[in-house]
Amino acid sequence: QGLAAATVLRVRADGSLSYEAVSRFDAAQGKPVSVPIDLSNPAEQVFLLLFGTGFRGRSSLGAVGLLVGGLPVEALYAGPQGDFAGLDQLNLPLPRTLAGRGEVTVVLTVDGKTANPVTVTFK
Repeated sequence: QGLAAATVLRVRADGSLSYEAVSRFDAAQGKPVSVPIDLSNPAEQVFLLLFGTGFRGRSSLGAVGLLVGGLPVEALYAGPQGDFAGLDQLNLPLPRTLAGRGEVTVVLTVDGKTANPVTVTFK
């Protein structure tokens, strides 16, 4: 629950990649806060990489359902993260229609079981 354990992968028009945080620690507030995701450049592809546990055992990729701000989004990958034992990763493209929506809820359902909702923020 709360802020998503996630990062953004941005693919620029020239093919270069960059990773961006979706949260940061605010010392003044003494807690993590959202970093808004920018979807304003139509020449870029933007992906959300979510991290969690328990969904590597899914029956199929088609059994992974995602709602981002109420919009259905297709998972491109849902399985082991690869570098950290026991950590799972979920990759999804972010539709431009999420631009300007502010804080939204991400709801993941795997094989009919819904995970705790998390939030991300869009510019």
